[in-house]
Amino acid sequence: MFYQPETVAEALDLKARLGLSARFLAGGTDLVVMMKKGRLTLEDVIDLGKLHELAETRDEGETHFVGALCSHRTLESWPIRVLADAARQVGGPQIRNRGTIGGNVGTASPAGDVSVALLALDAAIELVSARGSRSMPLRDFFQGVGRTAIAPDELIAGFRFRKPAMSAFYKNGKRSSVAISVICAGVSLDPDGFPSIAVGSVAPTPLRLLSTEAFLRQRGLDPETIAEAGRLASEEVRPITDHRASAEYRRAIAGIAVTRLLTQLTQGGAHVVHA
Repeated sequence: MFYQPETVAEALDLKARLGLSARFLAGGTDLVVMMKKGRLTLEDVIDLGKLHELAETRDEGETHFVGALCSHRTLESWPIRVLADAARQVGGPQIRNRGTIGGNVGTASPAGDVSVALLALDAAIELVSARGSRSMPLRDFFQGVGRTAIAPDELIAGFRFRKPAMSAFYKNGKRSSVAISVICAGVSLDPDGFPSIAVGSVAPTPLRLLSTEAFLRQRGLDPETIAEAGRLASEEVRPITDHRASAEYRRAIAGIAVTRLLTQLTQGGAHVVHA
């Protein structure tokens, strides 16, 4: 059966009633492809297309909120550079018009560009169900390749993060878009100058480099500590070798990416970089 609720409450009630047989459908850029390839068969589909409240973005003063149904295209023009530049790297124009931020994060791909950007912003994810709502740090949401902490009856409502002072994004791949990242990285500096660093395609999940961040919080940002942060980053990641790159290459590029992005931010050149 195909359902098209008009409110979030109606969507959550449907999911609670239908249980595991039902799946939420947002942009469909992953779910529909899986169905067409025969990798997924669904008894019930709950289309979220009419839930316009989940497509909103809000400036809340010290924080921003991005609704789960916000499209990548919407974020391309945002002033938050790490998020805008990451959204710009996702697929082609059609995918960016249809694909949603919540759907992208919910797939829990280790190479998710937008997931890395949100991690670099130290974002919290907000989840809702008929039982109520809850919020958790996004870094706790990812549990493995394609696995998350979401409950079967929950829906991703959106993401909230503190406004950064500066931010930047890096992607290494065969092309700047329409290609899975060999490695991607995002860095932001909060209003107090403390960094948050995230890297993709270097572990089973998008990864926050908490040890590297802790070093910089203790030692500060200067050319010497930035160089050391790059070395620490290359040690903190856990890459594998696959058909796109070797583990050794990913480890080396992770360190280079972190060094470049931190150097950019300290020199005031916060923009996207391609390799």
